[in-house]
Amino acid sequence: MSPNSNVYQVSQLTDEMRRLMEVSYPEIWIEGELSSLSTPASGHLYFSLKDERSQLRCAMFKGRASISRYRPKAGDLVRVRAKISVYSARGDLQCIVQHIEEAGEGLLQRRFEELKANLNQQGLFDQIHKKPIPAFAKHIGIVTSPSGAAVRDIVSTLKRRCPGIPVTIYPAVVQGDSAANSIISAIRDAVQHQQCDVLLVSRGGGSLEDLWCFNHEQVAREIYNCPIPVVSGVGHEVDVTIADLVADLRAPTPTAAAELVSPNTEQLLNQLASLTFRLPRSFERFIQRRAQQVDFSGRQLVHPRQQLERNRSKVAQASSRLQSLTLSRLKQPKLAADNLAKRLAYQNPSKLLNAKTNDVSIIGQRLQKATYAKLTHTKRSTEHIASQLHLVSPLATLERGFAIARDNSNAIIRSTEQLGAGDTIDLQLSDGKLACKVIETIE
Repeated sequence: MSPNSNVYQVSQLTDEMRRLMEVSYPEIWIEGELSSLSTPASGHLYFSLKDERSQLRCAMFKGRASISRYRPKAGDLVRVRAKISVYSARGDLQCIVQHIEEAGEGLLQRRFEELKANLNQQGLFDQIHKKPIPAFAKHIGIVTSPSGAAVRDIVSTLKRRCPGIPVTIYPAVVQGDSAANSIISAIRDAVQHQQCDVLLVSRGGGSLEDLWCFNHEQVAREIYNCPIPVVSGVGHEVDVTIADLVADLRAPTPTAAAELVSPNTEQLLNQLASLTFRLPRSFERFIQRRAQQVDFSGRQLVHPRQQLERNRSKVAQASSRLQSLTLSRLKQPKLAADNLAKRLAYQNPSKLLNAKTNDVSIIGQRLQKATYAKLTHTKRSTEHIASQLHLVSPLATLERGFAIARDNSNAIIRSTEQLGAGDTIDLQLSDGKLACKVIETIE
């Protein structure tokens, strides 16, 4: 080894590699399949990005991982925005991820759903805004690639079903970055030419990415604002684009779109032949029905003399019924008067007065008897009460030999202590009073 040769320490070399990588690749986008995903408790994300030949270690630290709406899964095709660096401790090349999102069809599908929800909320898919498709188009316009298989299928279907209807192709790019503007321009050309009364927007099948121009918001708004009824026929039956949802009618395939806007000439000719065959028979049956009606009406005709006789008979019958009805109406008042006279005689006041007088006499007799019985009962009750009262009367006590003594103030004397010698008293007996004088009080 030459003594002048530069000898790097390992850490020096890894530090130099890290500086070179960070300067050369300050922030880049990388796409690949996600694998070896690790989600430790720290909140950091560690994973690898790989393709058919290589893989690259990646780290997304907690601060960035916590604000990411996408939750990565092993096997996802992802796109990351990252800084390239070297992990000095091991000398490994690694990506410091700042942002991660789905790539390929996963990302496109999410964008599709977001745009679909937004336009639906604005009412672009509402059935009320759909224009009717003419049953018999006079001129058909086609917005598609003039060199694709779809236009050949559409034109051949239209020639087979209705070769007499003129068709105009408005060329458009239907895949790639410029496809959306090309489709918008072709639709505007069709509107400006004012030839078509129905417009087909179509292309053949492909991946979601191939059909993405039909999921462009401006294409959807152009179809929505188009004054010509628009039929979309994009991809296969399973492919559903924003253009399909906003169009006035959606066909599962380009061929189906051509069939929807064109009448089947062969079927129409068959119907015409059938009608031509049925017309003479229908006309013959019509004439027969009218002849039968005329014959029936002829049998209903009557000679004026017969009609007059019938009317005379009807008049005579009506006159007889009127006379009978008049007599009946005249008898009714007399019958009513007789009935009222009978009711008045029955309600004669003299009869009612006699009946009421008899009732009063009977009631008077009953009242007299009741009064006498009541008085007798009351008298007996009074006598019985008087006898009971007499038994407890002071007079009855006096009749048995007792007397009531009263002093000069007419107070009843109940004790010898109320009197003294020489006092005068009154003695109440059963048949009178005695005035007495106290000689002596004896205890």
